[in-house]
Amino acid sequence: MKTYFLPLLAAFLLSGSVETTSEAAAAPAPAIAPVAAPASLTAPASAPEADVAEPASEPPALPAGMRAILGKRVGPKITLSVVRPRHVVTLVQGNTRALGSNEVSLAVDPTEPITWETTDRQTLETLRGEAFVDLREDGRFDAATLRPTTFLTAVAEESDGRHTCKAFALKNAGFSVVCRVESLTVSAARTFGESPLDRINNVAAGEQTFLRMELDPGAEGVDAAVLGYSSGARGHVVRAEASKLPGEARPSLALLSASRQQPVPLPRRFPHHRRPHPPMLHIFD
Repeated sequence: MKTYFLPLLAAFLLSGSVETTSEAAAAPAPAIAPVAAPASLTAPASAPEADVAEPASEPPALPAGMRAILGKRVGPKITLSVVRPRHVVTLVQGNTRALGSNEVSLAVDPTEPITWETTDRQTLETLRGEAFVDLREDGRFDAATLRPTTFLTAVAEESDGRHTCKAFALKNAGFSVVCRVESLTVSAARTFGESPLDRINNVAAGEQTFLRMELDPGAEGVDAAVLGYSSGARGHVVRAEASKLPGEARPSLALLSASRQQPVPLPRRFPHHRRPHPPMLHIFD
């Protein structure tokens, strides 16, 4: 059964900021009341016909300082860590995704495909690649290697207030939206579906919060996610929506934001109650 979270947005902007989420569990969905015309709007953009995620003829070199580390083995899986300083790092295997600052770890099955992405904190430039766990003949894990495949090209960008977002096309005709918010009081949620935090990850780095929202229109033909935060007395909302109509080769993406002044409660003033004077002492001669 679908659920719709826009009513929660109204509560967000009327109540001010919300608590920052941790990497393991995101905070409740932000909310905003009906707003005026969007402050910034990116026209719906269709992903290019060519698959932007396909490696170029000459794949980029592995960046200096980037490495893979194998950790503890648990049954058929082993913990894989990918490290790249000053970047947000993502590890993906199947439907499992992990996001970290400078490094990230994920228990992976070495026999299944593993992909990774690193995003520059300042520019949001994103590099995608693959990870391989080397198996020895005796079944032990020997080492892990990283192979970059391509620098991703943004199909949409949006910047306003204290946020900057870029969207990248995926192999499966969906989109990844990466946002940087200069605030630690940020929340995000899906507007459709039974789980509002499905395919949404966030991590804090210093005074910034980085979020990834994965969009896939699928059979329903539409998918959307929103994030919200407060900046001073203004509330901001960013909405990313992917849609695909029957007959379209690839989906389109709309990335927009809006903001409004927050209602500021006035302090209540109570009348000053003076203490009663002590009884006067009458001195008689």
